[in-house]
Amino acid sequence: MLNWLIAFIAIVLLFVIFGALLGVAKFISPKEYDPEKMQLYECGSPFLSEIRSMNIRFYIIAIMFTLFDIEAVFMYPWAVDFKELGILGVIEMGLFVIMVFVGWIYAYKKGALEWE
Repeated sequence: MLNWLIAFIAIVLLFVIFGALLGVAKFISPKEYDPEKMQLYECGSPFLSEIRSMNIRFYIIAIMFTLFDIEAVFMYPWAVDFKELGILGVIEMGLFVIMVFVGWIYAYKKGALEWE
């Protein structure tokens, strides 16, 4: 029962601190708004007044970053339970790493990693 009481006190304290921080932020924030600061802004120019096409390489780099980030997410639990998984776990992770490496080679051959 004591553990629940400590958890309840921690949650109440969390909400009190959160409310206090919101109140302080509201109290010390600037009250005057500049109309120029309230305009839409996108990539260095106002979004609605000038529409430009973006280079597809930005998206390709973002997708590749996401893929390699997901690879790291899959490798972390494997590294934690390395001994319990045995040889089958090593084989499966080896195949996974080979597939990711083949994808990296494909992207390199297509020129996705080169920036002009």
